[in-house]
Amino acid sequence: MLSLVMQRIFSAVFMGLMLLSPAMASDLMFGALQFRATIGSMPSSAAYLSITNHGVTADRLLAVESSLARKTELHTMDVTNGVMKMRQIDDGIAIPSGKTIQLAPGGFHVMLIGLKAPLNADENYQVTLTFEKAGKVNLTGLAKRPADLKMPDTDSTDAHSSSTHSMDMPKSN
Repeated sequence: MLSLVMQRIFSAVFMGLMLLSPAMASDLMFGALQFRATIGSMPSSAAYLSITNHGVTADRLLAVESSLARKTELHTMDVTNGVMKMRQIDDGIAIPSGKTIQLAPGGFHVMLIGLKAPLNADENYQVTLTFEKAGKVNLTGLAKRPADLKMPDTDSTDAHSSSTHSMDMPKSN
């Protein structure tokens, strides 16, 4: 009886610590996933996070999926002849060994197109990232008002957020 109670306590503590620590998938570490909360019937939104590769080989973020929108894509923004343009990334985002890639406003980001429902501030939502080597990784993050979005310093190669988020790696067949 006491052993069963101790197992349950240990399991609860372990799960709590996992939620508070950065998520790991293979050699990848993920900063807090943040969604841009929407107002009214906005048709699109975005999601942001940092991805650090602590491994000795590069990986590549190939795709992103979500049931929140009709389409979920990897995008980038760049300035050409003084005009800012957003475009879909077809060949993925390289995650070099020993580097951190920021998915943040004004650069790489996850684009949610044709939202099925509003993204309410202070509610959790999920996306699935697909990597060339690490495979599929489910991440859960919080929707925040645009003024409340916290992005790590984009010049840092090891910026991580300590915000609570969770990760689930589906079993491969």
